[in-house]
Formats: sequence, structure tokens, C-alpha cells
Amino acid sequence: MNVDIRKLEAANRMAHEGAERAASHLSAMTDIETFVDVTRTDVRSDTTPVGYRQCVGVVIELDGGLRGRTAFTFPAEAVERVRGILAPGMKGMDESIVKELGNVMAGGFVDGWADYLGTTIDISPPTYVDGDPTLLLDNADETFVFASSISAVDESISFSVHLSPDIGEYEGLLSDDGEAVPVENLSRFDEMTRGGAATVAENVSAMTGIETAVDITHVSFVPVVGLPEALGETMYAGVVIALETEPGGFVLILFDEPSARDVSRALLPGDGNATDGELSESEQNAIQELGNIMASSFIDGWANALRTTIEISPPTFAHDMGGAIADPLVAQLGRRQEFAFVSDTTIRAADESFDCSLYVLPEASELREVLASLDTDAESERKTNAGRL
Repeated sequence: MNVDIRKLEAANRMAHEGAERAASHLSAMTDIETFVDVTRTDVRSDTTPVGYRQCVGVVIELDGGLRGRTAFTFPAEAVERVRGILAPGMKGMDESIVKELGNVMAGGFVDGWADYLGTTIDISPPTYVDGDPTLLLDNADETFVFASSISAVDESISFSVHLSPDIGEYEGLLSDDGEAVPVENLSRFDEMTRGGAATVAENVSAMTGIETAVDITHVSFVPVVGLPEALGETMYAGVVIALETEPGGFVLILFDEPSARDVSRALLPGDGNATDGELSESEQNAIQELGNIMASSFIDGWANALRTTIEISPPTFAHDMGGAIADPLVAQLGRRQEFAFVSDTTIRAADESFDCSLYVLPEASELREVLASLDTDAESERKTNAGRL
């Protein structure tokens, strides 16, 4: 099946609007003022890990005009806050409150999708899950999962909404003759990203002596303007590299400040300039060099998979809040596109407090050409193998 990028954009907007309706219903029920963060569309291959945090929630089956399932998930502190509003004095985690929250939010979310599709959607009674509700969405037949985060305005609590349509629903939702990309190629793109991330983790371990592994990797389709908000106000140190040939765009290698200090000290043992204040010039240089090597190894993996050469710019050192680092990149991408496929990887140390985030923000038009070339390469390889028989 070919996925029309314009229809994928429209479905993402609808998922966001549905999440806003769910947030509105939640606010009316609890008097907690809420807003919807960036809504993303996760591209999933057969082996994509789910990777969401432990929480409680409900899963609701959908039938009728849209078949699939949706999950509404709540961290423990959010449920405690709502319980304090709806049932003061109640102790313990009340399953009925979580089910009621899910029902109320589902009413707004599903009604939004029904209006968009011009149909009626039937919903099942909510199934309560304690642990990781999104595991019930982990079906190898599902290629896209629409995910939104709903946050409280004045409190550090959030709620998540995930929608996973059945595979048979994609034809009507996303298939057309417009700017189309084969869905199989999106899954292969996801696999390429995870393979490149694994190579990056190996290189980090080899250079620093810190044992690392890829914790989470996924490819998401997100609104470009939401990228700075997604990176937030966390302080990072790292590098930004521009891709000067297809697929274009940018690569970001970002260490949160404690991780940046840890990794620079691993690279510069005995550095007399290292302090607990600002990163020294030698620490900045070490991070820049490591980031360059990490980005180069990741991009080389992509180039090998695509059987091409990808030229990159010299690395630019960045030390700022994540949103501030992303702002100028988004300004450039936003001139030509409203949405972007974003590769988001988290690399973590096995036994230490160490996080590294790797983001790839490709140009939309050039990425479509790259993904289309996967079909050409696959067909060429098929004919070559057939000729050998």
C-alpha cells in the first residue's frame, strides 16, 4: 500500500484535534486545566519496541466506522491528583476512577474521529491495565500509532492518548494517488534508523569505555513547529550537523548537561580544566569530536543501506535548551514543509547516569525520493538474483 503524505498530515491533525476534545472532557470532569502537546504519528516495523513508561490506564476497542484500539494512560501521580478531586479521602488506586477517566476522554476523542470520517464509531467497555497499557497496541500488523500527550497547565502531570487503527483501515485513511510513499519503505526506514543507532552506541562504548545500549528508537511523523516544544527546556550540550545531500536536513547529537560532563571526563581523564560549572573548552571540544564521530557513523550506515554517499557539514557545537537549539533548524525546514519524519533515538549507559539523544530531521521532499529509491534498489536486486537462477 502507498501512503499519501497529505492524508497522513490530515490524520495527524485529526488525532491532535481528537486529543484536544479528550482534554476538554477531562478538564470539565476534574477542573484541571489541560493542553495537548505535540501529536506524533509513530512509524512501526515488526520489531519496533513500544518503550513507554509504567503507568495505569485503559484500552478501548473500536468498531464500526473505524476499527482498532485506543489507549488512555495515566501516571500514578495523575490518578492520585484526580482521585483527590473526585473522591477525597479514598485510599489506594481505584480501578473504577481510571475506567471513568478513560470513558470520559474516549467520548471526546472518538467523537472527533467520527466527525472527521463522517461515520459512527462503536467503542467497547474499557479494559483496565496496570503496568504498560500500550503493550496491548503492540501488534505486528499495525504500522502507524497516533500518540498525544495531555499536560496539566499548572501541575507537572500528564496523560497520554494512543490510537492504533487495524491494518485494514489504512487504505481508507491514508492511501491515495498523491505524494505517496510505500508503507513497506517506511518500515525499512525505521529498521535502518535502529541499525544506525546500534552502531552509534557501539562507537560511544569504544571511545569512552562506558557500556551503552540503544534504549528507544522510533521514526515519527510530527508537525515541524512542534519540534522545539518536544525538546523542551532541558539544557543540552552537543552538535548539529547539516546533511548537504539527500535526504537533506539535520542531525542532532545532544547530551543532557550531567551526561555531557560525564562523557567528556571519560574522554579526558585527569583534565585539570574540568569543573562543575561551565563546560571547559577542552570538554566542549571532546563533546564536539564525539558528536561528529557518532553522527558520521550513523549517516554512513544510512548511506550504505541506500547505496549512496551523504555529504555532511562540519559539526557546530551547541549548548543551550533543547527548544532553543531546534528553533533555527525548524525555521529553515518550516519554509518548505509543515510536517517532518523525525528519527528519535535514546542511548543510555548500562550502569551509569548517562543519556544521549540522537535526532535526524530530514527534508520531506528529498526523503520521499530516498524512500522511493528503496523500491528501485529492491527491484534491481530481485532481477539480479532471478538472473542467477
